Amino acid sequence: MTTVPLSNERPEAPLFCDGLGERVVAADGATGELLQILRIRPALTAVPSFEFALRERAARLANFRHAYYARVRRIDRVQVPGPGLSIVSDHVEGTRLSDILRVAHERNLQLDINAALCLIRQLVPAVALLHENAREVAHGLIAPERLVVTPHARLVIVEHVLSAAVEQLQFSRERLWQEFRISMPPSAGMPRFDHRADVTGVGLVALALVLGRPLHPAEFPNHLPTLLNEARERSALGEEQPLSQPLRDWLARALQLDTRRAFASAPEALSALEEIVADDSMYVA
Repeated sequence: MTTVPLSNERPEAPLFCDGLGERVVAADGATGELLQILRIRPALTAVPSFEFALRERAARLANFRHAYYARVRRIDRVQVPGPGLSIVSDHVEGTRLSDILRVAHERNLQLDINAALCLIRQLVPAVALLHENAREVAHGLIAPERLVVTPHARLVIVEHVLSAAVEQLQFSRERLWQEFRISMPPSAGMPRFDHRADVTGVGLVALALVLGRPLHPAEFPNHLPTLLNEARERSALGEEQPLSQPLRDWLARALQLDTRRAFASAPEALSALEEIVADDSMYVA
């Protein structure tokens, strides 16, 4: 299977860039289907075990397919624009949640609590699905940068094969956050890319949605309790009130702030979330 750049009407240009690399769209040379290609930063692939771990994880998840996840087609060794490694996935039409939050903040657009819950109620079961189908596998990099919202408000998770490779870098918790926006829970020794890390990422995405803005680099991890205390619920009519106690408790458990009752996996977080939204008088996502 080969890929070709898009026509002049849609030139091949980065759609999104972060510490992992840049994403471009290309067409499948045989079928014309749109593909999204993540060109991984050469500095990352210079670690000898990075490529092996990436290919092993991609092979392990080859049969894991769901509408919540963008299908990863293959891992390519490329020579253009320079020697490197690329992840080829199905292209998902939509906008990265990180861009939505950034624009909302810049333009002072208010995100109401039910709109936030619409996305949270898709994210939590999506991660739970992965945890239940691949019990020793975690996404590891859950963040607004790895979530795409389609024009129909459907949430799609991308780049779910990377955690084992990024773990090979042996970066500290602080460096993972600063370079990749990966939010790791506290741990003894090096950060672990496990189910608890996924729940922490889910909690941080949920908090950003409730706040209606991206988290600043200096706000994780030390300012999370303050942010949670300051968070407000906005109704569709623009009215504000403190977070309901059940939702606040759920966020604290997901963010690993309530250490005694912290969620250890997404299925556990999902069960608790369903109890909160079961009361139709409280929230309508």
